[in-house]
Amino acid sequence: MKVGKRTLVLSLAITMALSALTGCTGNSDNQGNSSNAAQEGTNAPDSAGNSKDNAAKDITLELLYWGDDVQKKLVEAATEKYTADTGIKINAQVLPADGTFDTFIQTRLQSGELPDISYMGEGDIQKYNEMGILADISDLLTDGSIPEKLPAITIHSPEQKVIGVGLSNQLELLFYSKAKFDEAGIAYPPTKVEEAWDWDTFVANAKKLTKDSKGKTAAEEGFNADLTENYGLGFTAGREFHHFWAANANGGGIVSPDGKEFQWDSPESAEGIQKLADLVNKDKVASPFTYTWSTGIGSAVDALSGGYAMAISGSWDLANIKGNEDIGVGVLPKMKKAVTMNAGAPLVVYNTSKHIEEAKKFYAYMVNPENSLELLKSGAWLPNQADWYTDAALVDKWSSELPVSAKETILSYSTTKDAIVQWPAYYVPAYLKMNTEYEKSIDQALSGSKSVKEIFDSIMPVIKSLWESGKVS
Repeated sequence: MKVGKRTLVLSLAITMALSALTGCTGNSDNQGNSSNAAQEGTNAPDSAGNSKDNAAKDITLELLYWGDDVQKKLVEAATEKYTADTGIKINAQVLPADGTFDTFIQTRLQSGELPDISYMGEGDIQKYNEMGILADISDLLTDGSIPEKLPAITIHSPEQKVIGVGLSNQLELLFYSKAKFDEAGIAYPPTKVEEAWDWDTFVANAKKLTKDSKGKTAAEEGFNADLTENYGLGFTAGREFHHFWAANANGGGIVSPDGKEFQWDSPESAEGIQKLADLVNKDKVASPFTYTWSTGIGSAVDALSGGYAMAISGSWDLANIKGNEDIGVGVLPKMKKAVTMNAGAPLVVYNTSKHIEEAKKFYAYMVNPENSLELLKSGAWLPNQADWYTDAALVDKWSSELPVSAKETILSYSTTKDAIVQWPAYYVPAYLKMNTEYEKSIDQALSGSKSVKEIFDSIMPVIKSLWESGKVS
């Protein structure tokens, strides 16, 4: 997602965008729109599944999201087409992907001027659901308005109502430099889930790819870790995106998919996260990192053109590697299981909308992969819909410009049962508070000053009690 260190911090947000103009109109029926003129027409159904009639020209829906200039152009095109088809005007407002989106929504909530539809941070959706302001969109899936989406990006309330779907199926992937693998005489990482390297093989290969200034690898006698010039592996950030993958890959987890079992304090979870710390402190194959977005290695392109042979990053980085023949993509190594983590900002409908049915129809339009093809083809997004990974014609629509290794890896994850673990931020109400407690202490384990088990023994009783509350607040 990012092009440079800090950008990667925002990648989960930035690459998940559509765009438009700024302004503040709430759910007004007569303020700004994204097309210059809404055409009047007949009641014939349009390509978005709506009937365009004279009444529609009096309806304005507000879409609020974050994005960049490229995405702004794409969303303007999408919303203008929707207006032309339906007569419903769309006031699409864009905010920067700088972490202030939640504050802006809070301000709009206090003023009673919420939009009709908006993006939402993965960790915020349960908070707003608990406030009682998100619409149940289950009916859109049951009546076929929205075709079957991937389970990993379908977001439920604790009562199992669907309250949002992710715009993109963002996945954690393994990027690598072909030249550095060729130089070391190592076969490229597999692209099939069932062929994923086991952990010992992964570490052994990472050691062969880690070199000090005297040319010694971490697999050789005499290697000096203090003089490392090229690391076998780097992480684009130290955040939960990677930690939760390791916990699940080792047979543990955070909270079971149904939300009923607390798994974060399991020995398997602690051991999986310890393996991440060991890559830095014991195996000496990864550069040090802390539990922040800003201490990562930059984008995969930055890392692999510099001092790294492999980089664990998100699929948003596919947009950065286009045209770079040196970079390949493979599945993550397995511990006890071969899995990946997903992420992706969901889209939500507010039940405060004055035009709730029209808002839902526009929602169905916006989450249709057909209406975000340019983002999908760029690699910044991946399809959120199940049949876009199984229907050959649909697969070709978004994957034809991606490296073959990336296409194979993504298809393998997306069509292998239970290979994608849903980010618990989507479905655990107390997630943000739990993660805040985790963040306070885990750097001691990442730095090697304490073991993950020691940290877990200290913090998990508090974190578990927060989960047991079942509440965001």
